Amino acid sequence: MHFSKELIASVAVTLFASSLAAPVERPVKILNCNDPKTGTGSRCWDELKVDDYLMLWQAKNVRNTCKKGEAWSISFDRLATTNLEQDCTQINSTKCEPFDPEGHYLSPQWYYGAFNTWSINQYITRWYKAIDTLSKKHPATIYAAAQPHDRDMDAFLVASNKQQQLSIDVALHALVGKAAETPQILALAAAMKAFPSLVKYNSTNVEEANPPVATLLKTRLEQLLRHLESDMPAFLAMAKKGAFSQKSTLPEVAAVEALLDELRPEGRAM
Repeated sequence: MHFSKELIASVAVTLFASSLAAPVERPVKILNCNDPKTGTGSRCWDELKVDDYLMLWQAKNVRNTCKKGEAWSISFDRLATTNLEQDCTQINSTKCEPFDPEGHYLSPQWYYGAFNTWSINQYITRWYKAIDTLSKKHPATIYAAAQPHDRDMDAFLVASNKQQQLSIDVALHALVGKAAETPQILALAAAMKAFPSLVKYNSTNVEEANPPVATLLKTRLEQLLRHLESDMPAFLAMAKKGAFSQKSTLPEVAAVEALLDELRPEGRAM
């Protein structure tokens, strides 16, 4: 097949001109805090004054909507979704489902309150799973974290004796404290300080601890999550500044495992 020089020149000019044409602009979704369908963002927590909204909701509704002994978050979430079994107070709960931004909510504040009960559950659950995996693959990392540390020790020490009895928060803080100081990490560390654990272990013989230190760490995370989802002031302190109001801020389990794996005393995995 033969093409004339004129045709080839014409095609070349057309292609060159098209390469200079302005790129097709795609519409950018702009975050509107009053419309969850546009996404979630950390700034929306303060912009919508979600903390004030939740405190007012608790003052008006807890006695009427919470069952005896029920956490406020269970009642709040039950009213916010058609899932009457929604419960984000437990680690790795199959009943703690993400909230659909396309759903119907009484207000955007209600959506953000419910979203945070879910996202805080997901965050602590991911640490729980990562520590569980690490304790099985590389227990030496857990043992190293359970040794006495200089950083913020006073905040986590339980009255010690000659056997060097330490709070399990010492080990947990050593692991969490190695992560980058993201708003989520800072919030988790602050929650531990505000609600310290009384569980102790003997750091002079960490490898022989009974129950194992890894078990104590996971139990501590379970306890901390229940507290955060049951105590409104603790929850608001954890969620302040929108630390958990954006999905992209929540690391996947694999990312947390990779972080903790870097802490192994023998160095990085090959």
